[in-house]
Amino acid sequence: SSDLNCPDHGTTGTTIPNQQVIMTDQDFVAYRDGRYKSIMEFYDHRAVSNKRWHGVFSVYILSTSVAIAPILAIDLLVEGVGKITAAILAPTVALATGLASKFGFHDHWLSYRATWDALQHEVHWHDASVGPYKGVQDRNALFVERVEQLISREGTDWLARQASIEQRKETEKKRS
Repeated sequence: SSDLNCPDHGTTGTTIPNQQVIMTDQDFVAYRDGRYKSIMEFYDHRAVSNKRWHGVFSVYILSTSVAIAPILAIDLLVEGVGKITAAILAPTVALATGLASKFGFHDHWLSYRATWDALQHEVHWHDASVGPYKGVQDRNALFVERVEQLISREGTDWLARQASIEQRKETEKKRS
């Protein structure tokens, strides 16, 4: 058998009699410890970040919205203070709602976490030779293919979410 250079990933493999390339365990470890590890870190970081921002905006919107009525009641004790405070806070609720919608923190958080979860399953299935990896001749190459498909799907889904956000903005402009 001879070594072949796989241009897409810079890995080498071994030719088997029917001319298929088998990904070596060494190549698999290099992929897993390189690209796979970095992509897992990326999706985890993005999921955590978007979850955090979603939480910050949600808590602000909820707590400020709930606080406006009692703040207006303060006006009964100290005239003008409640109205001024409410007048300042009310637009910030609209602003925070708009920003949370524009940046899509909730949708991105769920999507990044779902992709991370799917990628996590792949390595467990691969290592245990179960599910799609059961009885497969080259489970290492299959792992790379499936991981890259998941990454590609997430990229396509992200673009669709961005297009949806833009479409909602255009619809809201037309209503105004």
